[in-house]
Amino acid sequence: MIPSVSPQRTSLRVAANDMFLPVVMAYVEQSSLALGLGKSEALKMTLASEELFLHLCRVVIPNQDDIRIRCVRKGHFVQSDFSFPETGFNMQAFNLTATPRSLENADFDDMRLILASRSVDRLKIRRKENHLQISLIKEKKYPRATEPAEPLSPFNCNNFAIRYPSADELKFLAPLTRTFYPELALPPFFQYPGMLVDMMQSGEYHAVIAAGPAGEIGGGMLWHLLGDRTVEAIGPYVFGVSGADRIAGSLIEACISEAGRTSAIAMICHPPATGQYHEYFEFLGDMDQCSAGCARIRQSSWFRMMREDMGSVVWTPADLEAYLRQTYSRLFLPREIRMVTDDGENQSDHSVLSTQMDRPGSRVDLDILWPGADFEDNLLRHLQLFRNEGIRNVVFGIDVGSAWKSAIIPCLLRNGFQPVLILPCAGDGDIVLFQLFPCAP
Repeated sequence: MIPSVSPQRTSLRVAANDMFLPVVMAYVEQSSLALGLGKSEALKMTLASEELFLHLCRVVIPNQDDIRIRCVRKGHFVQSDFSFPETGFNMQAFNLTATPRSLENADFDDMRLILASRSVDRLKIRRKENHLQISLIKEKKYPRATEPAEPLSPFNCNNFAIRYPSADELKFLAPLTRTFYPELALPPFFQYPGMLVDMMQSGEYHAVIAAGPAGEIGGGMLWHLLGDRTVEAIGPYVFGVSGADRIAGSLIEACISEAGRTSAIAMICHPPATGQYHEYFEFLGDMDQCSAGCARIRQSSWFRMMREDMGSVVWTPADLEAYLRQTYSRLFLPREIRMVTDDGENQSDHSVLSTQMDRPGSRVDLDILWPGADFEDNLLRHLQLFRNEGIRNVVFGIDVGSAWKSAIIPCLLRNGFQPVLILPCAGDGDIVLFQLFPCAP
């Protein structure tokens, strides 16, 4: 097993005064380098932090309070968290579609937030009591996997053992899966073997392989925690026809055994091919994906309870109630369904959407980071951008354990999204995945 390391982090507390900008820039740059980013990535993280810090000092909380900054390495990326007292912070410029022309009364302060969001790979926004936390995330740059000179031979050994892989075996596993499975059936990070190794070494992900007596690799499976209550399994991947079901079953059993040692109450699995998964899991549902070249693949999802589910609260508008009740009844999941309504309460003018784009896979995953009265217009601007870029798969994940997130569901349904999967306990509550149909741009 690749040894895991404790999370590496640094922290700084500084007054909200731009006279401390050199201190913040030096801190973020040196922390990013020490935590594993290359020079160019560290400079981009520093630029984003500079623009965000100046905006907080000059617009949001000038000379009013302290800003707490924490940099932490999380496997293949570094995250810089800015925590500060909550005020009327207009975060419209964080949207992927934001431009100076689209912003009302655009000025250089708005441009700072645009520069900050474009300099990093993604953002997170969290509200906790009377504080906000904005997280800037920058991924380490890795070389792409090289294609093998010759097709790799299938695994034909009947004798195998399930064990943890070494770092070199993990790096070999990535191109091996790409030899036997289409790209749409694989997570994007399989294109970068070094990223896969760092994800394992950090303890973020875990893996097991089926190995023959001479070190041949007959299959592999990964898993990681989604929050605190759910394990997501990736695989099993099997590299041969002989004994494929036995190898897949052994990998699943090993994964279930490992996950059972965690605090998770559920496991979700997305196998890349058909198989006897009903022996281990309950069927969740299917999701179709289209490649940029119009190839279509159907991805099935399964789950099992690791320990008793004591139930939870789910928030939903009336439009989704029947779907939720039917699905929860089929899965035998105890849920208290509460209705969410718009009773005219005040809300922010502008919403913020999170976008994780996989251009080679022609897919984008959306989430709402901040609610706002302009949500529908904001969503339509994003959808137009995706159409212009030829993105065929648009998926919006809603954590129905949060009432304010569930409140946007009617807007999704009005604009062509349909519920396709429920991921139990995958967030603060269950996450419902909505897919935009049709998937062709």
